[in-house]
Amino acid sequence: RAHEVEAFLRARLPGQVPARVVHGDFGIHNILVGRGGGLLAVIDWEIATLGDPLADLAYALNPWPDPSDPEPPAETSPHAQPGFPTRTELAERYAAATGADLSGLNYYVAFNRWKSACIVHGVYARYMEGKKSTEGVDTEGLRLSVLRSLELAARAAAD
Repeated sequence: RAHEVEAFLRARLPGQVPARVVHGDFGIHNILVGRGGGLLAVIDWEIATLGDPLADLAYALNPWPDPSDPEPPAETSPHAQPGFPTRTELAERYAAATGADLSGLNYYVAFNRWKSACIVHGVYARYMEGKKSTEGVDTEGLRLSVLRSLELAARAAAD
């Protein structure tokens, strides 16, 4: 499946867009929220770079649930709590605020899910090769995470 998604990504590589500052790890886990619920700061900029802002958007959207998802989000997910917009609503807000064309957003979602699978697979491989201690590590959970990310990448690629 990883090679199928890679082939899809290579065949549909979007054209170059003007580079913008992108966070590289943008998500709810890297923001500070004030008592009133407003955004105070975006933190952890150590992997920021110049790139395509839709890649950052897609990464941020990955954990957000949507009614079209085949399974509900985990109850512990902050994104699943009342008051959070759906993934589609969040993307629509982004488009309204920036004027961005999101017609190719699924490409970026597929890319980010494929990239996540590759990163987690690298970690998993180090455990399996004995390069890292597996004590207290759910290696089966890591393996399943890789497969799940690839499935979600393939699903985004097919949309």
